[in-house]
Amino acid sequence: MHTATQKNVPQNEIVFLKAGDDVNDKPDFSKQKIRGWKRRVRDIERWKAYYLHLDLDRLEKYDRDYVKLSSLSFYSLFRKYDLPTWYKRLIIQALIDVYNSWKHELEKLDEPYYLKVWIFEADILHSQVVASYKERLSFYDTTFVEIEKVKSLPEKFTAKNTSELNWYKGFEVIVWSEVDLLEDISDGFYTVEEVQSIRNSAYSISETSEDTYYIHKGGAVWLGG
Repeated sequence: MHTATQKNVPQNEIVFLKAGDDVNDKPDFSKQKIRGWKRRVRDIERWKAYYLHLDLDRLEKYDRDYVKLSSLSFYSLFRKYDLPTWYKRLIIQALIDVYNSWKHELEKLDEPYYLKVWIFEADILHSQVVASYKERLSFYDTTFVEIEKVKSLPEKFTAKNTSELNWYKGFEVIVWSEVDLLEDISDGFYTVEEVQSIRNSAYSISETSEDTYYIHKGGAVWLGG
């Protein structure tokens, strides 16, 4: 995986939008209430520039590669807040720019490949660009469930280049194992009633000779490619 070193930014340099502000408006950097956002915009541009080119050595070694937003200097801080719409769109635009660059490089390899942008609705900073080929071509086929083609992204995620991709909506997969659930009861993390509720509400159940797995449908994910 790529590794980038970013300079840490003190929390007290960030000023978030106040209640009642229109987060759909484009940022006005002259206003003190959003002082610090100009730096965040530059962070996105630096992130995109660093990951714009596919790591072909890593791809060749592992038959897959991906890039997340976790290298951003404010990643852990901003996960606690609902980012303004204009900034989410900026993130999505950067992800698609990386996707387009990777697509150009993958096509030169003359191999079937998987390449998608994953946008996690509940946690935009968990979004990523994912690629695989050769032995890992189908590696991500079961990552999400109930995948259906949609006409476009929701308006809140629409950026200038989102119309270039075909979009699908799916849901994350959350798996609980019977062994882990029994251990959680023993350790006092869950009651018997809570564990039974997890079993009963499973999206599907998979059994092996060693364990039983309860599969739940998680949050919405938008897949572009």
